[in-house]
Amino acid sequence: MIDGDDGVILLLYEAYKTHTERVRDARRDVHQLLLEEEWRVAMRERHYLTTQCLDAPCASGWMTLYEYGTDINFLNATSLTRPPKLRYLHHVLGLVLTFYVGSMEQSSLCITFGAPPSTLSRTLRKAEEALVRALNGYAPARISWPSPSCQVQEPSNADLQNAMYNGWLHSVFVTGTICFAADGCIIWSRHNCPGSWNDSDTSLEFRGKLTDPQYCPDGRMSVVSDSTFPCSTAMTGRILTPLKDGDIEKIEPSLRATARTLHSAITSIRQAAEWGMGCVQKVYSRLNLPLPYDPNLRGMRIGNLFRLANYRVRTVGIPEIKTTFSGAMEIPEQLTLSWCG
Repeated sequence: MIDGDDGVILLLYEAYKTHTERVRDARRDVHQLLLEEEWRVAMRERHYLTTQCLDAPCASGWMTLYEYGTDINFLNATSLTRPPKLRYLHHVLGLVLTFYVGSMEQSSLCITFGAPPSTLSRTLRKAEEALVRALNGYAPARISWPSPSCQVQEPSNADLQNAMYNGWLHSVFVTGTICFAADGCIIWSRHNCPGSWNDSDTSLEFRGKLTDPQYCPDGRMSVVSDSTFPCSTAMTGRILTPLKDGDIEKIEPSLRATARTLHSAITSIRQAAEWGMGCVQKVYSRLNLPLPYDPNLRGMRIGNLFRLANYRVRTVGIPEIKTTFSGAMEIPEQLTLSWCG
């Protein structure tokens, strides 16, 4: 018979032995898990080769194809050229839209799309050319939307650099003229003009259409512009400009209230047009960066950006001009134009 003290000692020893075995098993399991994790990390990094990685050469697929295949299927086993990095069209469309919307560098695009710089540049150029052909015949984007002044990269050729140099802004720029309709869409534009062109040069064709009865049969159609817009005798009453300093004193006292009201309306419309034009650069940040000095590539890129912006205005339906005057001003049947250059 075992007395009470011996029984207690045996029970304590049994509990201690069981606890020790469980701790040893837990340590062994934890050590095994750590080894497996380190092994998986080592296999992913591939810093070295093990004997398990080196199979017998006779069991490889190439040896089997060489032994039992023919010349035809042996040549077709590999591609004749390097496989493309962007295999599908929606990948290419995502690339060009990411390039337009973002302002990231080419190295960031290479990391995002997993393509080398040469492949990325070549694919991007082909994508822009394809986008030009697609947007030219697409109705919602039928009118381009240029910005008034887009900075470009300085060309290495001194003559080209002098041709596009702006003496007032002390930088290389391209200019243009755009005409907004009351619903926020672009009805006429001219962009990609190198250097500091005057408004009279960039808007010559537009002024010709404005005075042509074929394009503007209604004589009440007018254009809201700034005070520097060129105006000839034939366009009297067709260009509405805000008042300059001192003009209000030259007007008859009975007409000053009406002149102030017209001045406020012109200023409000012009601000809405400028806000709507600024939305293009906010959405497509590529316009905030220097554009390429190649005139063909620059014109193609600007045209794509403005057509996409015009498509966005038509599909989303919230242009700044329409939003500003929605409910406060009904758009008449005859089209009212607002100009910003």
